[in-house]
Amino acid sequence: MVDGSPGKETSSLLDIRTPRPTRLHEGGEAARERSKQIDEVLASLVGETFGSGSKVALVAVGGYGRGELSPHSDIDLLFVLGTRVEATPAKLRGTLYPLWDAGFQVGHAVRTPKDAVDRSGQDLDHATALLSARFVAGDPAPFEELVERHQRWLHKERSRLVRRIQEATAQRHATVDRAGWALAPDLKDDAGGLRDLHVLFWLERVTRRDAEVPTLAGAGDLLLAVREALHAEVKRKSDRIRIDLQPAVARRMGLTDDDGPNELMAEVHSTARTVEHRAGLAARELAAVVLGGPRRSGVARQVSRAVRLADGELHADHGANDDPVEDALELLAAAAETGRTISPASLTWLEGCFEGGPIERWTAEMRAAFAALLRGPHAAEALEITDHVRGWAVLLPEWLAVRGLAQYDPYHRYTVDGHSFIAVRCARDATVSESDPLGPAAAAETGDLTALYLGALLHDVGKGSGEDHSVAGERIAQRTCARMGLDRDTADDVCFLVRHHLLLVDTATRRDLDDGAVIGTVAATVATPRRLRMLYLLTVADGRATGPEGWSDWKGALVRDLYLKVMTALETGELPARSDVAARAREIEAYEPALAGRVEPVLATLPPSYLASTSVPDAADDVRLLLSPPRSGHVKQRIDPGTEPGQISLTICVEDRPGTLARTAGVLALHRVSVRTASAFSTTDGAALQRFIVDARDGISWADVTDDLSAAYSGRLALEARLDRKVAEYRPVAAIHPDIRVLQEESEHSTVIEVRAADALGLLWAITAALTELDLDIHVAKIDTLGSRVVDVFYVRSAWGEKLNDGQASETKRSIEHRVRRLFS
Repeated sequence: MVDGSPGKETSSLLDIRTPRPTRLHEGGEAARERSKQIDEVLASLVGETFGSGSKVALVAVGGYGRGELSPHSDIDLLFVLGTRVEATPAKLRGTLYPLWDAGFQVGHAVRTPKDAVDRSGQDLDHATALLSARFVAGDPAPFEELVERHQRWLHKERSRLVRRIQEATAQRHATVDRAGWALAPDLKDDAGGLRDLHVLFWLERVTRRDAEVPTLAGAGDLLLAVREALHAEVKRKSDRIRIDLQPAVARRMGLTDDDGPNELMAEVHSTARTVEHRAGLAARELAAVVLGGPRRSGVARQVSRAVRLADGELHADHGANDDPVEDALELLAAAAETGRTISPASLTWLEGCFEGGPIERWTAEMRAAFAALLRGPHAAEALEITDHVRGWAVLLPEWLAVRGLAQYDPYHRYTVDGHSFIAVRCARDATVSESDPLGPAAAAETGDLTALYLGALLHDVGKGSGEDHSVAGERIAQRTCARMGLDRDTADDVCFLVRHHLLLVDTATRRDLDDGAVIGTVAATVATPRRLRMLYLLTVADGRATGPEGWSDWKGALVRDLYLKVMTALETGELPARSDVAARAREIEAYEPALAGRVEPVLATLPPSYLASTSVPDAADDVRLLLSPPRSGHVKQRIDPGTEPGQISLTICVEDRPGTLARTAGVLALHRVSVRTASAFSTTDGAALQRFIVDARDGISWADVTDDLSAAYSGRLALEARLDRKVAEYRPVAAIHPDIRVLQEESEHSTVIEVRAADALGLLWAITAALTELDLDIHVAKIDTLGSRVVDVFYVRSAWGEKLNDGQASETKRSIEHRVRRLFS
């Protein structure tokens, strides 16, 4: 293949390294072909540099040894020396330099057969690499000696080696994501990735047995095909298929329509689940060949009519019920309740129970077993097993639309179905939580929680439909409940929870909770205290299941406050009055005695929603600012640690005049400060109070930020001109198209302007500058960044203190659209 000319040799290697066009189901052929081509190149190079009688064997190990070489994978080589043979640096360079020059990452070692085997006892990576050792070129005699010594070593050490492999695998699984459920999986090291297939390969070599799992060969090929496209896109060694890379990788694999990324990731997730589940079972069986299986005590007890627990494993008593699906659900319910492992034989039987078509009408026994499954402390794990044994196609075929479906939202960590499984577990946790007494009280007063758990399972089932997922989900939930044969009241509760699962969190974070119209609207939607209690539990579960950034103490406090206000309205028929200023003043003065006697007059100047959204410590600090507000043209600020790790709280106090919020937003954009949440309030005494929760990015000079704030408020900073230049440097690739909603009925005293858009540097400034241009008074503002998108809400009044009329509302939309278009065009 190589003619000896360095130029042609390098050119040939560059061609080999170039990624091949590949499709999802073309498998790992590109990786295998590349490995064969490197074999030919190395055979030629070894022949040229070492000669025919060198007594040196070139051996491939690691991924290259397995014959799986992606474009930017390492080429791991072992030079095995015969007796009294030395591999000189010049000869090593002659073999390796062409590979280095072509950009390959080459790892190499020089060992005698004895040294290579002895090293396996101390280094697990070396030990597993030798399990894939493959002769490439040179003298086969040193390689044959290596193989012979290695087999003798394995005969003595195989039990210890198997335990080391098991321990290393358990440690890795404890520190990585799960590729079948994570939104941005690592194709190699995550649980369910290629490394789990490597583990199975190693155990097969140690035990000299074939795991005989046909589906795993295709699974490994699919992951290799995706890695081929990933390397082509990033042009470097990488195994994590990040969310921002998924559309490009999908296009490289021929998935060019709008749904291409979803199709790609559904295949990746499904494949990784297969690897995690089946490779895990096969590895356990192979390890048992060497280490022996679990000790059998002969002790067994009946868990239910169809399930018994023996030697720590759950076993199905086949035929306990007339319908195998009833038996299967009873076994899954036992797994959810006990957390015990299902025996391999019963898992195989379980798959056979779900080989038919969809069940058109559930029996009462099926409903009871499924309800028990959902309320079990290990429900999430049991629901995953249902996925592994393909139970959803039979039980709830509607579920297949969200199986493995990715969510393009950095707040979410898991696929739609994975998130939903965790939400079921979090719903149960919310009913017994000691940190939030509202949850257990709500659960106790609700009674039967079947609708809650079903609502948690189905709340996102409408995603991927192309319409509002809550609306689509309600429709799907209606069909599902009908198939399950639920009674009318339970079915109606489930459909309500699915349709309105975002009602509490959206209202709490985007509306004025001391506005009677807001509370009245939520109360009218919920209608009954029972539904409100279940909706509260589902809201908490959904938030906690989203991920660490999807739920915070701030959101939790706002949701609890809204829940209590709406419950008061439902139970008394009266809308709650504004927060008790005197009571909050007493709390603040108890916290900070130095403010005694001065707090209540200050709080009385703030909007009602201020008290509902501000903690006592923050309120005490705000009172200090407002007791001596800055004079015209000046600004006071406070910088504190945020309540969440990696965040900073920036509080601004200035004279209230048109454009104050725009000025602050503009200065933050000028310094590339990323705003997570923000709120702004105007006092009746003419002061403006703003609080921004921002990311604590390295490199931000807060001294420079405060200097520019002072300059902006004193007329010494050409803010718009500077922003035009800054935004031009960081302009988003895609155009910004804001969704602007003018809501007249959401507030009794203000017009609510809600703007939803993709997040971009300077967007908040553009929106607030547009409102300033029309001389609108921003009475209250709530800013919320949800991953890559923002939802900004402003309670505005005209310059004469009234709601906007239709003409003003239309011009407000036009002004925002114009500002955004001009800034980002």
